[in-house]
Amino acid sequence: MKDTLKEVGSIFAEVITAIVIIVLITHAALFAFSYGVLADEALTPDERVVALTLLGEARGEGDGGMYAVGCVIQKRAAERNLTPAKVCLQPYQFSVWNAGKGKVKKERELWHLWESKSAPYARELARYLCKGYRFAQDYTGSANHYYSHKIRKQPPYWAFKIEDKNGKKIKRSIKPVRVIGNHSFYKL
Repeated sequence: MKDTLKEVGSIFAEVITAIVIIVLITHAALFAFSYGVLADEALTPDERVVALTLLGEARGEGDGGMYAVGCVIQKRAAERNLTPAKVCLQPYQFSVWNAGKGKVKKERELWHLWESKSAPYARELARYLCKGYRFAQDYTGSANHYYSHKIRKQPPYWAFKIEDKNGKKIKRSIKPVRVIGNHSFYKL
């Protein structure tokens, strides 16, 4: 009986979490749609960087995937006391900007991303991020890292913890706090 109650409680918690997430995404989509007229206005340089990051990292993941990447950008910006655009342009942080050997791509190399169907939503999210609107960090479990299963078949090095057991180094995987679409999110 206790196991059944635990299982029902666990299912109930998952259903409530799913409902909250759906409401948050719907709210963000409606908000972006209702102010869609702004999409034709010019973006600031910082907004362009953030929008291109969202498109490059998650344009194929739908609104929820782009929102999740936006949450990570915002989380890192707060943790590092940087603007969202500066976080996006740090070497080795977002693969869309990685030009190899610690170099960052030029914005003009990413202009093709504006042709995506997801561009209007990315523009709106970028505006909100750069203006300081608070994203729902619960959506990603307050994650500050993620990786794409489409790009990497194995988790990156930072998704593991090295423990020393009796002089032996043991590599243990860190459990993601959320999996959204093709991305696993971590709070490190």
